[in-house]
Amino acid sequence: MQVLKLVVVGPVGAGKSTISNFLADATEMSPEYRPTKGVRILEFEAQNCGTKAARLKVDIELWDCSGDHKYEFCWPAMRRDAHGVIFVYNEKSQDYPRELEQLYDYFVNQTRLGPNACVVLYFDPENDSPEAPKKLPSTFAKVAQVSCNVQESGEKLKRDFQSYLGTLVTRLQEHTDQEENNIVEDNILLVK
Repeated sequence: MQVLKLVVVGPVGAGKSTISNFLADATEMSPEYRPTKGVRILEFEAQNCGTKAARLKVDIELWDCSGDHKYEFCWPAMRRDAHGVIFVYNEKSQDYPRELEQLYDYFVNQTRLGPNACVVLYFDPENDSPEAPKKLPSTFAKVAQVSCNVQESGEKLKRDFQSYLGTLVTRLQEHTDQEENNIVEDNILLVK
């Protein structure tokens, strides 16, 4: 199994680094806000990722991308060969619907990814609302949406993340199987 590349995007200050650190079990969990410069790549293994056929160990590259548009020139490298996109926002994010829609257009619409390769995480560090606000653009109607708080409901976030990984791994395996079938069929035709 190849490395699964996941891109974490969202507005400035949305909680992308906090969530990325939590999911990667990184020790760098600072309570003070420090904006990401460009991108941070966290590498880790995820255990027991469920597919239709088996439970697998998967190597993950989690690309924690800055929400600052001055790093927009890095976006082509960030999205190259990505298998999934994690959108993060919170209520404090200014103009998050427009910004998320712009990110969706660039990281999903302009690539071969679809809504099933994405998840939206509403980061609620204060645990003020049990559900994500319903103010997302219609673009996200087919994208899984999860409300999360790493302090109060961290285990639920990890389970939701495992489920998301299972979906991506299954999709990747189905794509690989299809490519192998195409090669076999092409070789059979050549032999005849």
